[in-house]
Amino acid sequence: MICPNSLGGCQGSTGPASPAPDGRPWGSRWPDITLRDQVSVELALADALGISSWAAVVGGSMGGQRALEWGVQAPDRVDRMIVLAANTEASADQIAICSIQLDAIRADPHWLGGDYYDDPVGPHVGMGIARRIAHLTYRTAAEWTTGFGRAWQDDVDPLRGGRYAVQSYLQHAEDGLRNRFDANSYLSLTSAMNGHEIGRGRGGTRAAVSRLRAVPTVAGVDSDRL
Repeated sequence: MICPNSLGGCQGSTGPASPAPDGRPWGSRWPDITLRDQVSVELALADALGISSWAAVVGGSMGGQRALEWGVQAPDRVDRMIVLAANTEASADQIAICSIQLDAIRADPHWLGGDYYDDPVGPHVGMGIARRIAHLTYRTAAEWTTGFGRAWQDDVDPLRGGRYAVQSYLQHAEDGLRNRFDANSYLSLTSAMNGHEIGRGRGGTRAAVSRLRAVPTVAGVDSDRL
């Protein structure tokens, strides 16, 4: 099994925090990338490893979008395609919600146009807000109500200085990401997902999907908004 980090990420492959040729982080100079760029890099990785075809490509969410792109971009190199909780193109709802997340990061005064790597603080507030917004899309309204309702955290009344349990949950989700992820990577990867459209320049979705040769397994999820 081979599991490469995404181009544009911050935990392995080249991304905005990686050194540019001048030795400084790419930062604001990092170019816009697409999922097709990510798969093109993975194709080059496969070539470098001497792998002519895969028994299967598999992924969920953005990984599922990449798995689909693999099947379309290199149909003769994929035997099976397992696509989990992904789509053929980003919806208007997805783009709208993700765009607000991107704006939250850019509005943080410590973002500094993307060149914040010498700043000891960094745009953590903006990224934390973006993460909380994103987390709202991972469940439906009904599931939030069932899981949390109007319960108080630690039995402290929110009108007396406490928080609702759902607020505490979202804060926990924020804390889990803020100190281990790069804000510019969040921007790059989210923008790439917004640009996902399997039929772009290929005659539309139906024509693009007709290229597939891999045996597909597709699993949708109806318990979250995204």
